[in-house]
Formats: sequence, structure tokens, C-alpha cells
Amino acid sequence: MARPSGKANRIAALDQLCRAGTILHIADAARRIGASEITIRRDLGEGAGGLVCLGGYVMRAQEGAEGYSLTAAETREAAAKQIVAAEAAALIEPGDTIFLDCGTTTPCLAARVPQNAHITVVTQALNIAEAVARLQGVTLILLAGLYHRETASFSSDEAVAMLGRINITKGFFSAAGVHETEGVTCFHFHEVPVKRAALARSQQRYLVCDRSKWGKLRPATYARLDAFDRWIGGGEGTGR
Repeated sequence: MARPSGKANRIAALDQLCRAGTILHIADAARRIGASEITIRRDLGEGAGGLVCLGGYVMRAQEGAEGYSLTAAETREAAAKQIVAAEAAALIEPGDTIFLDCGTTTPCLAARVPQNAHITVVTQALNIAEAVARLQGVTLILLAGLYHRETASFSSDEAVAMLGRINITKGFFSAAGVHETEGVTCFHFHEVPVKRAALARSQQRYLVCDRSKWGKLRPATYARLDAFDRWIGGGEGTGR
């Protein structure tokens, strides 16, 4: 790519690189347009061109955390999410202690937990907690802390510490992106400590998201793909 001169040309070049929702590490973006990382951060810090620099990645604003809407995300790939949720729900057995991650597919799974399931549900997600709190025969452990409206979830050091004392038989984890080399990613860095702690405490680990997440790279990596025993919704050949 020809080296652009001037702010407008740099932004135009970045916009071209980020077409179709592509997300670039800022170092790669700087190399490809021949500008410094500092210059890119300064250009995009002014909100120009509908682009943002978030967590060391350059992306369109609607792909970034500032533009993420849980409500809007719930309506995307809705049919696929229900299929994934049904497959995941079939794995839950009486006596299980399950972790249900925040996201837009896991609430569909929570909605399939029946009365008198005789399980314990561990979650940091308020919408999941609300769905299972009313169920008889289901014990709820809510990992509380600072509430994040954009994900309807909590995060805190205390939540991570609590997870260290819970034996999870099956963990069901969400993803905003699944990348071949960069792993399983999410939009928000505050999600990472709880996700990683729950992964470490889970005897069986399931990634629950549809194939539309494949090839997407979001700002925060929380696991490698091979950390999961199975990718529910990922198609054949994606389990360990």
C-alpha cells in the first residue's frame, strides 16, 4: 500500500484496511500505512472517520466496545443461538455445578434450565441470574462486584477469589470472536479475569457460540481455542 501523507489520507487508509469489520493490531496498522502508532492513536483519538483504537486494536466504531449493545447483539443470529443453546442444555445433568458466562447465547441456555433441575448455576451475568433465580431445585451463585451495563455482568477481585473455592463440573463460555491464531476473544477487558478463573475451575469446558464468530478478532483474548473440550456451534472437527 502506498504510504499516505496527512491525517485525512491516513484515516482513509485505515478505513480501507478495516473494511468488512476487520480488526487490526495497531502495530500491524502502523506498518501497513507507514505511520507511527502514536500518530494513529492521535488521529483516532479525535473520533475521526468512524474508527477507534481500543485495547491496542484499530477497528470501526461499531465493532468496538463503545458501540457494543447487548440488546442489539441478542437479535443477531437468533436462530443459531437457540440451536446452540439446545445442544448445550442437553449436556447438563442433575448434580452438576455449571458456570454460565455472560453473553447473548448463554441466556438462551439459561432459559432452558427446567424447574427442579437439581443443579447449581454459577454466573457473573445479571440476566442469567434473573432467569434461574426463580427456579425451584436450582441453586444460584452470583459472582457480584462492579456492574457493567454494556454486558449486564459483574466483575471484581472477590468474584475471582470466590471462583477459586467452587468446583465447577461444566463451564459454558461465550465469545465475541474466535480466531485461529489469537484464540477466543471478547470486547471488554473486565470480562477476562472471571472467564479465566472459571475456565481453570471447570472439569469440562464448552465454548458456546455459532460459526459467525469464526475469524473475528476482538480486543481481549481470554483463552486459546484448545482450552475447550468442545466448541458447541462450531461445527465438526473443532473439539479437542
